[in-house]
Amino acid sequence: HLAEIGLGDVAAKLPDGHAHSVTATELALKHIGRPAPNTSLLGAFTALSDLISLASVHEAIRRAFPGKVGEANVKAASEAHDMVAAKLKH
Repeated sequence: HLAEIGLGDVAAKLPDGHAHSVTATELALKHIGRPAPNTSLLGAFTALSDLISLASVHEAIRRAFPGKVGEANVKAASEAHDMVAAKLKH
């Protein structure tokens, strides 16, 4: 995916495992129905870092967006997290 968005050369200069892509806008469209990738990107970040947990992102999303909108954003964040976590296992 990185080459598709013009970042292949940049990623090639980094050590293995230091660049990952996630289809955040596609996930947002799938779960939220709008091209708002913010929560997808937060979910992906939680797979890469120990700074914040996926559970705390879920909690913050639910506080900011109660109801169906929040749950849709939680699904987008979770799927993005899972996509990146799966890449890290390989």
